[in-house]
Amino acid sequence: MKTIHILAVAVTAMLAGCATWTFEPTRSSKFVNDRNEYILVDYGIEEHESTFIGPGGVEMPFRSKLKVRVEMPDGTRFVAYQNMSTEGRLYVSDNERWRFLERGVAAYVAERAPDGNGAILRYQGTLCASVRNPKNEKQHPSIHSSSTPQGFGRDSSGPRDSSGPRTKE
Repeated sequence: MKTIHILAVAVTAMLAGCATWTFEPTRSSKFVNDRNEYILVDYGIEEHESTFIGPGGVEMPFRSKLKVRVEMPDGTRFVAYQNMSTEGRLYVSDNERWRFLERGVAAYVAERAPDGNGAILRYQGTLCASVRNPKNEKQHPSIHSSSTPQGFGRDSSGPRDSSGPRTKE
């Protein structure tokens, strides 16, 4: 019986991280703050439905196809899905622990407070590089031009992928 419980926990943990494992970015961005710390953001597409609670507690269903995978300076990663907002492009994780807000060239990451009341601003930065469809650009290096941003990933010289840091050739 104990083996079944351990197996069930392991399967649940694997499925919970599934959104991160199967993430295929359509574009990537890198933001920098005043302490020279970076967050890396991959944008992707996946059908998702959530509930938006409006003024007065009115619940409204919200369907989206947009999601982001955010990597914080300390290595923390989370996946969040587009949600309704009048403040900019807001993405919220399924467990509502993380919020990623993009407003023009600025990005904000907030984490739900430990007591569950409000949020703590964990990151505030400015866009410093962006690449559209990094998968295609990686497969076709001849399309790179001098205007293509370089430096994605902390130690790489091009778009990031899940195989880890790249070395300069």
